[in-house]
Amino acid sequence: MSLLAGRTVLAVDTETTGYSPADGHRLIEVARVAIVDGALGEEWSTLVNPGRPIPAEVTRVHGITDAMVASAPRAAEAGRLLRAACGDLPLVFHNAAFDLPFLLHFFREAGAPALLNPVVDTLGLARGLFGPGSKSLGALAARLNLPGEAAHRALGDTRTTARLFIELAGRWEREKGVRSLLELAAVSQDLMRVTARR
Repeated sequence: MSLLAGRTVLAVDTETTGYSPADGHRLIEVARVAIVDGALGEEWSTLVNPGRPIPAEVTRVHGITDAMVASAPRAAEAGRLLRAACGDLPLVFHNAAFDLPFLLHFFREAGAPALLNPVVDTLGLARGLFGPGSKSLGALAARLNLPGEAAHRALGDTRTTARLFIELAGRWEREKGVRSLLELAAVSQDLMRVTARR
């Protein structure tokens, strides 16, 4: 029986105004895709009004403009919706170290409960399986022949992260003997710590 059988996991991705909420940057788009029994399920995404201008150089990356977010929900509304959907489910990110600080700030702004969910990082899982070469989401999707999606938009990247997770989880189970989601989460975090020191 697969370690994903009978389990629900949420893949999550964000787009932001910059690199760190500590520098005043904010989330401007967020998406989640459920992974149910090892297959993609319900999905949701929203733009978010960050209450600050989006730098032109950032817009060039993801294409999201001030006009696009002008009538979007604020963090308080969108954050409560996303936090409720997360519940206590395991969460999957590609490079959680980027997305998590923004999500934690997002949930605090919404007055939502703290996020204590298990976190699986597909970047760590990929680093543990594959040798040299780019481990960007796009590079890994191409390497594993995953379906094409709109890159640098939250929903497209979340779908890709979800498909990447399913592929990598299967490989870790078959090749490395991992038997649970919690073990997979721990392995992914350990690998992120180890590879960060290289």
